[in-house]
Amino acid sequence: MLFKNPAVLYALCVLIIPFFVHLFQLRRFKKEYFTNVAFLKKIQQQSRKSSKVKKWLVLLSRLLAFAAIIMAFAQPYFPAEDTSIKDEDLVVYLDNSFSMQQEGANGTLLNEAVQSFITSIPAQKEFTLFTSNKVYQNTKLDKIKNQLLETGFTAKNPSLKSTYLKAQNLFTTENNKRKSFLALSDFQANTVDSNDFFEKEIHNILIPLQAKEQQNVSIDSAYIANKINQDYQMHIRVSSNKKSEDIFPIALYNQDQLLAKSSISFTDSLVRKVVFNLNEKEILYGRISLEDQSLDYDNRLFFGIDSYQKIKVAAISAEEDRFLKKIFTNKETFDFHSFKENEADYSVLENADFIIVNELSQLPTSLQTLLQQKLKQEKNVLIIPGSDIDISNYNAFLGILNRAKIIEKNSQELKLTQIRFSHPLLKNVFRKQISNFDYPTVYESYKINDYGSPVLITNDNAGFLTEKNHLYLFKSALNQEATNFKSSPLIVPVLYNMAWQSVSIPQLYYEVGEVNAIDIPTPLHDDEVLHLTQGDADFIPLQRKLNKQVKITTAPDLPLLAGNFEVRKQDEFITSLGFNYNRKESDLKVYPLEQLQHVEIKNSITQYFSSLRNQSEVDELWKWFVIFALVFLAIEMLLLKFLK
Repeated sequence: MLFKNPAVLYALCVLIIPFFVHLFQLRRFKKEYFTNVAFLKKIQQQSRKSSKVKKWLVLLSRLLAFAAIIMAFAQPYFPAEDTSIKDEDLVVYLDNSFSMQQEGANGTLLNEAVQSFITSIPAQKEFTLFTSNKVYQNTKLDKIKNQLLETGFTAKNPSLKSTYLKAQNLFTTENNKRKSFLALSDFQANTVDSNDFFEKEIHNILIPLQAKEQQNVSIDSAYIANKINQDYQMHIRVSSNKKSEDIFPIALYNQDQLLAKSSISFTDSLVRKVVFNLNEKEILYGRISLEDQSLDYDNRLFFGIDSYQKIKVAAISAEEDRFLKKIFTNKETFDFHSFKENEADYSVLENADFIIVNELSQLPTSLQTLLQQKLKQEKNVLIIPGSDIDISNYNAFLGILNRAKIIEKNSQELKLTQIRFSHPLLKNVFRKQISNFDYPTVYESYKINDYGSPVLITNDNAGFLTEKNHLYLFKSALNQEATNFKSSPLIVPVLYNMAWQSVSIPQLYYEVGEVNAIDIPTPLHDDEVLHLTQGDADFIPLQRKLNKQVKITTAPDLPLLAGNFEVRKQDEFITSLGFNYNRKESDLKVYPLEQLQHVEIKNSITQYFSSLRNQSEVDELWKWFVIFALVFLAIEMLLLKFLK
């Protein structure tokens, strides 16, 4: 038995005082003599004996009553076997991703979680708490209460598995403490990709936060189509999590200027497309907005349309080049120039973004030097060998670049049998992988030591089209005697993407949290850098000077916020870029937590800490000692009243 106030036990020493007073009382009996002395003496002895017994019993009951009261004030207890609150190593995960913007019974789910945590956790409890973007390690409530109340939403939405791995790294190294992981989240289905990653040795508690049943409408994506001169269409994809007859207004702005407006409903479909007809050469601060009552982060989509330069494509051909002229016909996108072998304008080639060497018998030294410079500038180069080439000349060029080596000509008929759908060149070309494709045939080709990454593969397991560090190489000519590849639907997307990927043309918008490579068409002097600015926010992205343009690369942690960012060189405005949050949290489906293994599900954080306190509660005895004191006082009263 232990005591919460052991110092009170010193009061027990005071109980010895009434004992000694009773033992050494100063009262004396006065003798009275009567006639029948023998009879009176007997009565006197009997009376003194019974009185002495009564006084001892009364004294004992009184002392026991006082002792019980003193023991009650000392608060004795028996410690429980499980002292969880004291010996628990607690790590708490507080989800503050955008899905926590949903409305609960008392405000947003994040606000409810913070308030419940603050009011439920014991003030002296030490714990580690982390959110999707912050960590508070080995702390107490009074130290981080204000920070918790100011917790904002973040675009970071890690999976539950990665969150759990992070929690495991935050546990202390003390082996005598029980490890407990507590997670407060809405547990969206898109964050859980496995049900068997929780450790059995750790006490895992999940507290799902319930939102009101609401309709969430999200602006998913936008793109430009049907562009004719300055007229074009803006296609906007909007989705909802449930059907409804409610009307949702949607508008398109350039900064604060309203350009177009419409409204949509979801009576018969969960996906709607809105089309705005526009005639704006530039929309530098574009914003698409709608209004709904659920998540706020997906109600706006920022974009920028700038009058960017065309992609400069140059081809130098030995003979026929009509197929190239048919492919690069879009004058709004491409600035295409084609030259005969001995008529090439090298000033045009030097400014080209994508160069095609089409079936030359040999590569002139001046052309080799130019191609090397283009590859250093990370511009794409395509080499289509002729039917009869100077192999040593080609190998000399390829050897300088540490590329492939042409061995000999091969007259064996081959069939294209494989498409590397995962290759970056074929990104967004196929909606799904296909197996019944009408593959072209190769009648004559060159045997080449394969190098780099194959894009198209023939039935001899060799690459028909390969790529390494921006240099693309076909293993045969593309004339009719060599292959029917020009008749294949593959040729258009392959050559189109080579040109598109040679220049990182500013897209309509980019995604926050991703690595984005963007080419900005502006020259930089030695001491100049490009800035991305939005209001008071200003940061310098990773950048490289490439000829007359700059390639900037945004990191996953910058920018952190969505919006329209200005690209500036010192104080000079260059262009603007739109950044938006990923839309995966717009899907409000919740994962069925009962499928997870080695977890305990609680309805609320209050319930968890109440159960924890019950497990750790000591067997307190002070109430019993108060009862004992009352019993002894009652015994004393009975002795005084009934014992003669």
